[in-house]
Amino acid sequence: MTTADTRKITFLKSLKFSDMKLSQCEEVHNLILDAAESKNMGVTPEGRQAFERYISTAAIENRARMGCKFELAMIDGQIVGVIETRKADCISMLYVRLAYARLGIGSRLVYRVASGCAARGFKKLTTYVADEEIGFYERVGFTQCGDRGETLGISSTPYKLSMSQRDRKPPSKLLSTSVELFVFSGTGNTLLIASEICGALKSKGKDVRLHDMNAKAGEILTKLDDDTAIGLAFPVACFSTYPSVWRFIESMPFGYGREIFILSTCGGFAGGMQGPLGEILSKKGYRLLSAKFFVMPGNYGNKTIPAEKNAHRLEKAISDARAFVSDMLAGKASWGSHPRLARFTHWLAQTRAPWNFFYRMFPILTDKTKCTRCSICSDICPAHAIDKDEDGYPVVKSHVCESCQRCVGFCPVSALGNPKKPAAQYRAMSYEKFKITDE
Repeated sequence: MTTADTRKITFLKSLKFSDMKLSQCEEVHNLILDAAESKNMGVTPEGRQAFERYISTAAIENRARMGCKFELAMIDGQIVGVIETRKADCISMLYVRLAYARLGIGSRLVYRVASGCAARGFKKLTTYVADEEIGFYERVGFTQCGDRGETLGISSTPYKLSMSQRDRKPPSKLLSTSVELFVFSGTGNTLLIASEICGALKSKGKDVRLHDMNAKAGEILTKLDDDTAIGLAFPVACFSTYPSVWRFIESMPFGYGREIFILSTCGGFAGGMQGPLGEILSKKGYRLLSAKFFVMPGNYGNKTIPAEKNAHRLEKAISDARAFVSDMLAGKASWGSHPRLARFTHWLAQTRAPWNFFYRMFPILTDKTKCTRCSICSDICPAHAIDKDEDGYPVVKSHVCESCQRCVGFCPVSALGNPKKPAAQYRAMSYEKFKITDE
C-alpha cells in the first residue's frame, strides 16, 4: 500500500458531515478562496467581481439566514468541503479544499444532497456547471439539460441528475482514467474475456488492474480516487449469477456517483439479470455505464469438446470484447433493458433451490483411483464447499456448493465429476494462467 493510499484511507475514515453554523461562514469563505486558486475561472472582470461578492462572508451568512442549506465535510474538525443548495433541488456551490482534492469528498457531498432531494420527492437535482467542472459532474451522473450561457460575466451550462431509478438514461462515455476490474470466473471463460477487456482499455490509454472478486478485494474499493471506474466480470448462472458474486456486490461500499460497467459470460440467453443488478448498484450510488454479455463455450455435460464450435465462439467473443470497449469509450454502449422474469430469477438465485437442483443434476464426486490429494480443488473453491475425508480425499458439501465447475475444470487429473454422467473436462486456460494476481 502506498503512502497516498494510506493517506486517503485515513482521511476517509475520519470524514464527517454536518450543517453549517453561522459562526463558520468565514471559514467557508476562506475554504472557497483556497479551492478557487487552482481553478481557471474563465470569467470576465465583471464575473470575477460577481464571484467575489457571492462568496463573501456576509453573502454566505445572508443566504444561510434566507434558507439556503450549506453542508460541510469535516476532517479532524477542519472544514474540507462545502456544498450549497437552494430550494433543496439546486446545487448553487460546491468546493473542496485543495489539499483534499481527488479523495471523493465532492462526490460524497453531491450524493448526500441527492439522497435528501429524492427523499423529499423531487424528480431531479439541478446545477449550473462551469466549463472546468463538467467532467466531474458527468462522472457523478449529471447530464446536460440546456445550452451554455453567461450571467454577470460568468459562463456555465445547466445540468441535471435524475432522481428516478426507472428513467431510461442515454448511453454515456467511460470518462474515468483508471479502471479496477473485479473478476469471478468458474472455468476461465470470464477471466479470458476480462483479460481482453483489460488489454483493450489499456491500448486506449486507460490505467487498468484486474482483481479476484473476493473478500480482500473489498479493501481495494475503500481507497479508490474519484477518477476510477469499477468493472464487474462474472458468469451468468440460473439466469442470474452465483451467490459468491451477489455477496461481493452486496458488500460494496456506497459509490457516490462512481462509474460502473459489467461484462458477463453465458452459454446463450442471459435472462436480463442486468436489470435487478442495475437497481441494486443504483441504490448503492453507482453510475451505470454499460452491460455486455458474451456467449462462450459450455462447461457442463460435454460428452466431447466441440472444438470447432468453441473456437468460433471464442473468436467472436474476443472481437465483441474489443468492440465493446470502443463503444463504451464513444458513449455507444448501454446498460440495456430486461424482461420482467428477471426479478423472479434474481429472487430465486438468492435461495438454495436452484443450486441444490443443479447439484442433483451434476453432482461432484471424487474418483479416488485418480485423485492425488493435491488440494487444488479445495484451495480454489470460492464457496469453501470442499472438505477432506479421513484419508485426505476431497468431499464436496452439496448444501454449500454453487456448481461453478471450477474444481472440475481445474483438477489436474480429472478426478472430479459424476461417474454416472461422464463428461469431457473443460477449462478455458491452464491453472497457472487462471490464478488472478492483483496487478
